[in-house]
Amino acid sequence: MKKLLILITAAAFMLTMSCSKETRKSESVLDNPEMHISIGMKYFNEGSYEEAKKEFDDAIKINWKEEDKAGAYAGLGMYYAVKGNKDKAEDNAEKAEDLNPKLPLVLTSFGRALTYMNKGTDTEDWLEDAVEKFDKAIKLADDQRDTKALAEAYYFKGLTGKSAYKFTMAKEAFAEVVKLKGLYATEANKQWEIVQLIERARPGTKVGAKVALLDEVGKAEIAVLFVEEMKIEQVLAKRDKKEYNNEFVSPEDPMKYTEAEQKKELSNDIAGHWATSWIKIVLNKGVMENAPDHKFYPDKKITRAEYALMLLKVMVLISGDESLYTKHFGEENSMFNDVRTDHYAYNAMAVCASRGIMKANLSGEFEKDKTVSGAEALIIIRDFQNALSITF
Repeated sequence: MKKLLILITAAAFMLTMSCSKETRKSESVLDNPEMHISIGMKYFNEGSYEEAKKEFDDAIKINWKEEDKAGAYAGLGMYYAVKGNKDKAEDNAEKAEDLNPKLPLVLTSFGRALTYMNKGTDTEDWLEDAVEKFDKAIKLADDQRDTKALAEAYYFKGLTGKSAYKFTMAKEAFAEVVKLKGLYATEANKQWEIVQLIERARPGTKVGAKVALLDEVGKAEIAVLFVEEMKIEQVLAKRDKKEYNNEFVSPEDPMKYTEAEQKKELSNDIAGHWATSWIKIVLNKGVMENAPDHKFYPDKKITRAEYALMLLKVMVLISGDESLYTKHFGEENSMFNDVRTDHYAYNAMAVCASRGIMKANLSGEFEKDKTVSGAEALIIIRDFQNALSITF
């Protein structure tokens, strides 16, 4: 009997210790779930996910009303979605909605979690559910006259639409945020401009739409755009004139590589890269080149000056006019306030500008060292096609 009593006491002690690790008392009037949830959301939006999780976990541990912890579970739903744990993400998001279904933050976070879980997937089954959560959050926030929650719901609905290539939906949501002139207004205006640019660029393929969303593009993405959106293979095939020579030609040395074969052989850093197939096409067609060290550098981010050089090469290949390579050599006065005429890419920039393919900004600067976004790269291709009257 004595041994049994000792065992029960020990078990009770262990249970107490276990529970004490999961809950704690509030240590200040400011030490409450709302405060921890607020700072946790701030951390999450800044990309400090582990710090955010600590705050959400701490909010749950405080001895407080469970419904006041709904935002913490909503935050954990987003955290696990970002980390790729779909089951935990759904469990926490659903628990948050069960605890407080009338809290806009809970529904907005649920929509965000669904977006993070499905980002990059080709299926759109999840999108309807995400939009439903955002729309519920918008209605609740509007009814409660909570402009902060309203702006937040519209903003993240816009980001979801953008990531799912629903650009009209995204543009409309961002416009609502801008109208509110409060939280996220600056960010929403920037996103609205990006979506406007993407719509102007008219991505013709899903690949093009994906590239258009990138803040910066590398050589690999440019290769993809040249093949998929510029249709460079078809363009060159259409412009090539077939000439036949029936004269006798002595057999060439079978060990001799052609220039194209050398290019393929010398591309020694693209094996296994996701864009290998597209890179091989642009190299074989002479549209893009390896660096002097025989590497392609597929992930190198492209500047506007470098992009102008690439476009000039394509222009010469299509038109056959090699004089374009030296058209603006020797000019005394530069077309641009930020580029000297002896700059290695000045001629390319000048050719592109004179044809309306790439333009200087309102201050007369070409912004030669600025990296190119996906949307900008795509719209420049459209202007290139218009300038050269390329149609399909």
